[in-house]
Amino acid sequence: MRPADRTSGGKGKVLVSGGAVGSESDFMTYMHVPKRSPRQEYRLRQRERIEASPSMAKRFPRLKALKATLEFFDSAGSTKQGEMKCKLNVEHAKSALWFACPGVECACGDFDLSEALAKAVVGRRKVATGELRCQGTRKHGGRDPVVCGAVLRYKLNLGYD
Repeated sequence: MRPADRTSGGKGKVLVSGGAVGSESDFMTYMHVPKRSPRQEYRLRQRERIEASPSMAKRFPRLKALKATLEFFDSAGSTKQGEMKCKLNVEHAKSALWFACPGVECACGDFDLSEALAKAVVGRRKVATGELRCQGTRKHGGRDPVVCGAVLRYKLNLGYD
């Protein structure tokens, strides 16, 4: 944005290129808002679902500590593509425990550990392990979309009061 392309002190007028003056609504008409991709739309809906969920402390009052170890693999489950370890603050973390698929071409794929967490807490297990497969789709070039199939192997370490 060039110096002449800014608002004039919040007075409702906008200076545009060449020094012309118009209203802010005229300026907003010409702003281009990029269209969201299906991946972005899906992630936005998931984020809203997560934010609407109760905190872990509220849903699982006896849970005091949670550590997660996540290992991401290719669809064959043989090549490790990444790993993440995290310690969650159960007082503030949401009870919808969701991790996005690391595949950059993957759309509408994720790993939802909410059910695994709930089952572990109900059973008062100290360790929960498992494997999930991404159900999202990938599109390579102009070809038809195929199931992503990325694999997540997880370990949840839980602590109680």
